[in-house]
Amino acid sequence: MILSITNLLLGLLLLAVPVYAIYTYDRLTLKKSALAVVRMLVQISVMGGCLWAVYHFNSIWINLLWLMVLVLAAAFLMVSRTCIRSRILFLPAFLGMLVSVLVVSCYVLFAILRPEHPMSARWFVPITGVLTAHVLTTGLYAIRTYFDSLSQDSQPYYTLLGNGASRMKALAPYITRALRSMTTPAVAYLSAMGLFVMPMLLSGLLGGGMAPLEAIALFVLMILASMASSVLSVGLTIWLSCRYTFDKQGRILPVFTPKA
Repeated sequence: MILSITNLLLGLLLLAVPVYAIYTYDRLTLKKSALAVVRMLVQISVMGGCLWAVYHFNSIWINLLWLMVLVLAAAFLMVSRTCIRSRILFLPAFLGMLVSVLVVSCYVLFAILRPEHPMSARWFVPITGVLTAHVLTTGLYAIRTYFDSLSQDSQPYYTLLGNGASRMKALAPYITRALRSMTTPAVAYLSAMGLFVMPMLLSGLLGGGMAPLEAIALFVLMILASMASSVLSVGLTIWLSCRYTFDKQGRILPVFTPKA
């Protein structure tokens, strides 16, 4: 089934329902809603065009370029929501996400699934997309908690450092807080996946010709891969950011943005 332009225009008529409701009861938000819809349509059009190109050419290099762009956008969103200066954290966040997603994806594709063409767009794009989304969704809480704790309560760090602990040992309490802050949203995200996303994903897998047990096994595998990539990304980001946030003596550098 292929949707024609006429079908798409008929589909846009569905907007009449929310537009009428907003216009009747809350006209002040009508402009904001219209701008949001236009922005969404533009984003979907651009994303759809990029995906068409990726699947049409089906090149390893284009697939890797797609992953780079995806991780760049995710890293930008992550650093923009932390208390540390973006130019300081961007490179560690980008490298941490890129390495974790790429390593876990290749492990899943080459060691577990082992399809005939592991790096084809059919396999590489959806798997890396799912992992990147999960890393951004859950890793953001961990990174933000880590730097917030370090900037607001640095005394435990200096106490441990003064008692002879190594820098990573002194940072252990902050890393623990970061991992704990990641646990709650990760569990909620996985619960939502099981209740709402799983039926849609399984329907797509079954529609693509995969057996029911294989579809369920793949879904469970992606959950485990998402958790592994998130923890690996957070660990790499924290480790890589140390050279930008501490001097040679282990003192915290003034890299945090002031509170508004």
